[in-house]
Amino acid sequence: MRIKKENITAILFFAVICGMFVGLLTYKDNDPINDFLTEYRTEVLPGTPILERLSEAIDIADDIVYDQTCFEEQYNTFYGLIQKLLGKHIITDAGYGEIYKTKYNQIIFKVPKKNFRVMRSLDAVEELKSKLDEAGIPFLYVQAPFKLSDDEQQLPANKTDYADYNVNLFLKGLDERGIKYLDLRPLLRDGEKTQNQLFFDTDHHWRIETAFEATGHIMDELNKDYGFTIDSKYKDLKNYNVETLKKCYLGSMGRRTGRFYSGLDDFTLITPKFNTSYTLYEHDYGAEKIYKGSFYKAILDKKYLVKKAPVDLNRYAVYHGDNEELIFNNNLVNNGKVMMIKDSFGVPVYSFLSLGVHEVRALDLRLFKDSVAKYAKENKPDVVILLYNGDTFNEEMFNFVMEP
Repeated sequence: MRIKKENITAILFFAVICGMFVGLLTYKDNDPINDFLTEYRTEVLPGTPILERLSEAIDIADDIVYDQTCFEEQYNTFYGLIQKLLGKHIITDAGYGEIYKTKYNQIIFKVPKKNFRVMRSLDAVEELKSKLDEAGIPFLYVQAPFKLSDDEQQLPANKTDYADYNVNLFLKGLDERGIKYLDLRPLLRDGEKTQNQLFFDTDHHWRIETAFEATGHIMDELNKDYGFTIDSKYKDLKNYNVETLKKCYLGSMGRRTGRFYSGLDDFTLITPKFNTSYTLYEHDYGAEKIYKGSFYKAILDKKYLVKKAPVDLNRYAVYHGDNEELIFNNNLVNNGKVMMIKDSFGVPVYSFLSLGVHEVRALDLRLFKDSVAKYAKENKPDVVILLYNGDTFNEEMFNFVMEP
């Protein structure tokens, strides 16, 4: 019997799929079924309609299969290498849709128009502001930049990013509603730093140096209009140790394309030279952890500082990242209480900001599910800051869960 090459191809494909499936279930570090159940119980709330449950279950399963596939990194690296050899500036990606290589040899995804979501976000912010006004608590919206801007075309010629479009629409709405904001985009894009100095090449986040500079602008704004007296030494880089680890970091998109396609980033660690003393409370899922000591000891997550760690380690999280609630108590500064609602851009910012004030409370709405206004009224901060980047206009990040 003559065997057709199509049949051989099909058999080989089926064998590879089966092999990957067996590897997914049996690899020593994997526990996909338990992880799926844990994630599903956490993310899918009781009462969610059946179709939404099914949709979210598929998304969770898709993420777990992708993350736990054996040799995932090797697959991605090889795939990215092939794309580079072919000269591709657009890579299809299951998570981002497409990943683009910019004119500055950085990689990024693009943001679509979000007119409806921007309007919904404006309504939510206005309602939060109203609740805070009732309690006499000032509010400040801080706009962090997205990696791409309207100033120049960085993407392939037939692709358009709408992050700045959405931001401009949102800030115009804040103006019309009389809500104060600080737009960091023109302050950071003042021509002194290049695009590659402002943002990681392999990640959508700003570099630590950029986050430090952004914190200085926020300190200035708090001193100018919100009655704070933050010492200018806290925003002067001369008062900090600056250490750069060379070619050690593969950001979130770099992990999708592999190092041969995206390259590797340097990672800079900024820590104070002056004396510091902290108590940091970390709350997640009802559990509390307490860290005490200097900035280096209490604030930094040292597992991200191991010099010979794998390049796909998320070093950006070294400044204590993405928890439901963090409370920074600075024992050497007596005044200034800030409550910050933040996305991942706020991770280095709240750590740097905590150096100049007595208390910073940081909430992440992806995890915090209580009323933000109620939390503010109970803790009485001197200001509530909402800090988001230009890709954060969605229901989850603007769900402040207002009480009746």
